[in-house]
Amino acid sequence: MPEPSILDYLKAKTFPWRGPAPEIPSLPKGKRPNARFERARAFSKRRHSKVITFAAFPWRSGLAFILFVAAQNSWAPPDGSWQLGLPLAMIATGLTIWTLREGEWRLPKMAEADQDKRVLTLRRVPLLLSLLFFGLTFLFSGGNHFNFLNLSLWILGVGFAIVSFWQIKQTPQKTWVQLKEYLQNKEWSLRVSRWAILLIIVFGLIAFFRFYHLASAPAEMTSDHAEKLLDVYDILNGQTSIFFPRNTGREPLQFYLTAAVSQLFATGLTFLSLKIGTTFFAFVSLLYMYLLGKELGGRWVGLFAVLLTGVGYWPNLLARTGLRFSLYPTFAAPTLYYLLRGLRRGTLNDFLLSGLFLGIGLLGYTSFRILPLVAVVALIVFLLHRPAVDLRKRALIGFALLALVSLVVFTPLLRYMADHFSEFGFRMLSRIGQTERPYPGPVWQIFPVNVLRGLGMFNFSGGDIWLVGLVRRPAFDLISAALLLLGIPLLIARYLRQRHWQDLFLLLALPLLMLPSTLSLAFPEENPAMNRASGAWVPAFLICALALDALLHGIRQTLGGKAGLRVAQVAGLIIVLFVAVLNFRLFFGQYITEYDLYSWNTSELGSVIADYAGSFGTLDSAWVVAFPYWVDTRLVAMNAGYTNQDYGIWPDQLSNTLTIPPPKLFLLKPEDNVGLSTLQQLYPQGLLSRYPSRVPTKEFMIFLVPAQGIEQ
Repeated sequence: MPEPSILDYLKAKTFPWRGPAPEIPSLPKGKRPNARFERARAFSKRRHSKVITFAAFPWRSGLAFILFVAAQNSWAPPDGSWQLGLPLAMIATGLTIWTLREGEWRLPKMAEADQDKRVLTLRRVPLLLSLLFFGLTFLFSGGNHFNFLNLSLWILGVGFAIVSFWQIKQTPQKTWVQLKEYLQNKEWSLRVSRWAILLIIVFGLIAFFRFYHLASAPAEMTSDHAEKLLDVYDILNGQTSIFFPRNTGREPLQFYLTAAVSQLFATGLTFLSLKIGTTFFAFVSLLYMYLLGKELGGRWVGLFAVLLTGVGYWPNLLARTGLRFSLYPTFAAPTLYYLLRGLRRGTLNDFLLSGLFLGIGLLGYTSFRILPLVAVVALIVFLLHRPAVDLRKRALIGFALLALVSLVVFTPLLRYMADHFSEFGFRMLSRIGQTERPYPGPVWQIFPVNVLRGLGMFNFSGGDIWLVGLVRRPAFDLISAALLLLGIPLLIARYLRQRHWQDLFLLLALPLLMLPSTLSLAFPEENPAMNRASGAWVPAFLICALALDALLHGIRQTLGGKAGLRVAQVAGLIIVLFVAVLNFRLFFGQYITEYDLYSWNTSELGSVIADYAGSFGTLDSAWVVAFPYWVDTRLVAMNAGYTNQDYGIWPDQLSNTLTIPPPKLFLLKPEDNVGLSTLQQLYPQGLLSRYPSRVPTKEFMIFLVPAQGIEQ
């Protein structure tokens, strides 16, 4: 008999009096629907259901996230408990794996990249000029001094290096014609999408976090700031160094940036000038966190990445300290963005831009020197995943261009390194090698421990350096730390399923970008250092953003319809608000309080001297009686408006002030009984008072020697 059709089956069911319906044969054993198909069908039914039930709600993924938050909260210092936190984290990890098998997680798919098929265009004349200017820049950069000649040669060398290989989509003449036609239009239209408005709101929130009370939070400078301002002072007085040897040596970028800020905004040689430069650069670089997230997972991942980084207390405080620390992630983000984009698409222009930012970053902060190694690892990971032959060739050519451009940008420092390698490498070699002291133990034991401690900085302890973070507290807030724990297994799972080389590189980038901290083999007690490892927050926040995107889109797609969208929106808003509030309290509350307690109130001492000099005294008749482990007396002078001055004087030198006519002003630490006794013997007519500091325990004594006719 012929095999019954579906129509025969429907007729039998419609007219049962005609006889029994034909039996539907069971599927062969190898043709049965698999478990994944059944789960997908079940989710499809729930998605189109209008009623949200417990079975339909993605409770596994939500519970996994909550358990990670609970685990992070339970083991966080100072009263953390491993006995409770570790089991919670293990259960949460198990739930995460379960939800992956059940299909609740919705990790974003890697968008297909449009490959660049253009043939490499080489312009020989600009290339020859670039090589010529590169050699001349190297030749005329001796003596560790920028001048008009080597600066001009340097800029020309960089410009011609980029022009030599820049791939043009259309001729400059055509571009000019299009621009001219656009400008000649009588009416211009501006369209703003809802997504653009959302981005504006997010960047507005971040701007509030980055610039709110910038002048006063934090309030005091440290000795490192004094060294920086003295270097800027040298620049403004004609000493335009390439490498600044003061304080074991520093790269030049921040000093010239601060000098420009001090003149442009008339802020002078102040703490605010330092903070404006670093904070502004760090804020602008957040655009590349958005672009990186968009490249790796779509625009929502980009939005979450820039939001988490922008309000995070760790990135915020490093930028606001006004030191070079934030220049590491500031230039790491664009370097990695253009590198990953160039590898994915084969666009040679992206490699050129990556090389440009790599070279500039090498002029900024010592820790950035690890980026060439990170770039090489990215190339190796890409090639090991066997891309198309054309992409492989373009990647190798592009990486060569990246190296060329970065080398040309690095030329002035390259000359200094060739002439003074020991000074150039002292900071790095003193930590990696035994320049200052021998290793405290076998290197093969120190380094793995350093790596483990470094990887734990996000969730357990960021170290003991109060200037760059909360002492022995996690570098991430509670929610971001939990998202990182959640994102790592999700990223591993996506790599195992889809074999995207970017996922593997993102996981490797975490320990690689920490190497400036974890390679502190001679001084392992300095690891983790939240300043030296700051570049690692770039991949860390990207992983957090992927996890948050997976959680919210999983909720939306599992529940389906408007109900799923609303639940995901409410959950996302609650998480974002929690993150913002937590980080606001961590920085403007806990960190600023600790900063005030650890730092010395040199601004208050400086203001007393400035008031004294502006009324009846002078800047040259004031002193700070030096006391061990008290204020940096150079900072007191800077806060008083006397940059190139040191107000410090030791008690045994106080008799030297007798030759100076009164009035005279002396500031003392309350515990300095020797200094006070000496002053009272030298100036029995002196007037003593206590200055009530805004910070408890930071009061100081004012000893005024009045001139004739001046009363208290």
